Amino acid sequence: MFKTIAVIITILVSIVILGYFLTIGLGKPIHTDLSVIGQGKPVLVLAYKNHSPTGGKALNRLRQIRSNYDSRLNFVVADMGAPEGSTFTKRYQMFDGQALFLTRDGKPHSVVNIPEDEQGLHQLLETKLVILEGNIEATSQFKSH
Repeated sequence: MFKTIAVIITILVSIVILGYFLTIGLGKPIHTDLSVIGQGKPVLVLAYKNHSPTGGKALNRLRQIRSNYDSRLNFVVADMGAPEGSTFTKRYQMFDGQALFLTRDGKPHSVVNIPEDEQGLHQLLETKLVILEGNIEATSQFKSH
């Protein structure tokens, strides 16, 4: 009887924990479809190397806050282990865990490191979105080709 109750409690606790993570966005994957770039909405592309602590931590921080920004910013992962992601990150000289912000029309704006703390990440995103949404003049760190 005790074992049955313990198993039921364990299952219920697991379901509650899973539900919590799904509601804060950790269960919703950030896709790798780079074709959203230039489609009318600013984009943040995270350079991510599988099994890397740096990229993994940055990805988790983005997952935690992105539901606050989904309506204003597309989040995409450039998987450095896949051909398309590797080509993209090399083109913009990105390292694992860095993010590239792109304008609505797909022009690269800036490569940044993802802040370690949630408040710093919110501040970074708000600052970049003011620029990328066209509310102030956007100047890029990249030269036109």
